[in-house]
Amino acid sequence: MNANSAHWSILLIVNIPVYLAIGKIIFKDWGSFIESVRLWSTADWWYSLKKQWSEDPKGTSELPLFMLLCLLLVVVEHLMFGKSTLVKPAAQVASLW
Repeated sequence: MNANSAHWSILLIVNIPVYLAIGKIIFKDWGSFIESVRLWSTADWWYSLKKQWSEDPKGTSELPLFMLLCLLLVVVEHLMFGKSTLVKPAAQVASLW
């Protein structure tokens, strides 16, 4: 593992509390999250999504919105701190330099 992949791994792990906070804001409770995952992971997901979208567009878009926000958070942090000197000490702490 090189320093760049160590940097991405550290960003993913450090942001776990932020992911949970974003999930709490979007889903309100674990039941809503599990229902959204169930909807997106059904065998006939395309038909289910089309049907569900016409009934509840907000509920259908919660999981992709959550995933997009979590991904954007890590990418923005990488763009902010990836070129600075913070990458080298973080990789050295992980003994991957």
